[in-house]
Amino acid sequence: MSGKRAALHYLLAAATGFLASLFTLRIGEEFAKLKTPFLFPPIGLIPVGWAIVLLLSVSAARYADHETEDGRKVITAFYVSLALIFAWPVMFFRLDAKLAGAIILLLLTGVWLHSMKLLRPVSERARKLLLPCCAWSGYLAYLNIGVCLMN
Repeated sequence: MSGKRAALHYLLAAATGFLASLFTLRIGEEFAKLKTPFLFPPIGLIPVGWAIVLLLSVSAARYADHETEDGRKVITAFYVSLALIFAWPVMFFRLDAKLAGAIILLLLTGVWLHSMKLLRPVSERARKLLLPCCAWSGYLAYLNIGVCLMN
């Protein structure tokens, strides 16, 4: 991937994270009233987790070759993952559609698993970069489903 294209992808990931975070401003009181499942982290760790996941996912996408069909699929999956990452806080926090939020996280996990499959012949390192992404979205899906069931 060219330097300009890589820079654009990092910029898009940063913009996605920033814009998504705007939907979580002023949620403290509201969120504090929710019952949360076992293993729920301190709320301040969730944005840190998302920042790490965004960095890892764009780093994995850098390995994709835009000239091949599978490479274009990986890049498309990267864009889809950004859209899902943006959609989750909108659903969960702003629209109070917690079940929809859980579905988004499960879809995100599926997108990353599919990307890992597409990256198999390209780079083992890129595939490994997506493992924490899958774990994070799966963990958040567990938390999200727990919040749905407990409230």
